[in-house]
Amino acid sequence: MSIKIKYLIAVLILLACSGCNRDQPLLLEAPIKDISSNLDRVTPKLMNEYGVKGLSVSIIRNGNVSLKKFFGLSDVENSKEINESTVFRGASLGKPIFSYIVVKLAQEGKIDLDRPLSAYLKGRVIPTDSRSDEVTARMVLSHSSGLPNLDISEQDIEFEFSPSKEFKYSGHGYLYLQRVVEKITDKKLNKLAGEMVFKPLKMKESSFIWQSKYRETISNSYGAGGEKNISNEKPDIGYSAWSLFTTLEDYSLFVSHIINTSADSNGVSALLLSPNISITKKIQWGLGWGLQNTQPNQSFWHWGSMAGFRHYVVGYPKERLAVIFMSNSSTAFKLVDDVMVQSIGGSYPSYDWF
Repeated sequence: MSIKIKYLIAVLILLACSGCNRDQPLLLEAPIKDISSNLDRVTPKLMNEYGVKGLSVSIIRNGNVSLKKFFGLSDVENSKEINESTVFRGASLGKPIFSYIVVKLAQEGKIDLDRPLSAYLKGRVIPTDSRSDEVTARMVLSHSSGLPNLDISEQDIEFEFSPSKEFKYSGHGYLYLQRVVEKITDKKLNKLAGEMVFKPLKMKESSFIWQSKYRETISNSYGAGGEKNISNEKPDIGYSAWSLFTTLEDYSLFVSHIINTSADSNGVSALLLSPNISITKKIQWGLGWGLQNTQPNQSFWHWGSMAGFRHYVVGYPKERLAVIFMSNSSTAFKLVDDVMVQSIGGSYPSYDWF
């Protein structure tokens, strides 16, 4: 059977299964121009159905960006289109970047992933709880520290379980580890990110703090009813858990780097993508990245969600394949699986989980 016939059969299966549970082959051999045409045909209809104002998608093949697509508007009120320059609030997509920094520092001997973090700072993360002396960087990066997420004030946090015993997504853990890293290096997060990630990877538009140039490129975000979210938030302090600003192009460069360096078993990427804790039969967590049991090989993933921005990333390191989805609408997760399956096929256990 020819490659073209195999591809046509795969496309027909994907189209027939639109909206259903998926377990489809990866589109490793599908012509990029055909995938581009399918996205052009399917995506606007889905956006209209779910009230999504704007989104962008990139596909990585053989470790390099092979397709970028932009749909809809970044500013509905002024009819401004989403494009390569559009900056998004990255939200939790900043966590894998921070994790990369921490693991790289560990390889440089500046932090021990398994040493209690209280040894680096004066005082415990929860002063009245001795379990604070058990929390390590590895636990934080794999969300097994027992610390809560960000819907609780700093003064009211308490352990939800003993460190290392379970999985619980924790923004507080990341902010605690950030304080440790900043003390060890005597550098703020955004400076570290610039030196260790943004500049080396040529991520020219990314930052954990607000930049004045974003006034011209930042996307608005929109709620479920299409209403514009009003936010004057322009952080001048970086927060590892949520304050990333980035573009589709920049984050694709980061994902490409993870894929292209993952084969080095002693490298940073391989450590990030090694399972540290199991969550379900199909989902684990590495360091910074979620991991999922997919065919033919394991893939990594993460999402970002805040104030109407919705993002989702999946990468297959052995196949050197990935898709990055970024949107400015709170309803975008309703169509993300349809768009991603048109982009690279496959299945997404994490989509049903998170």
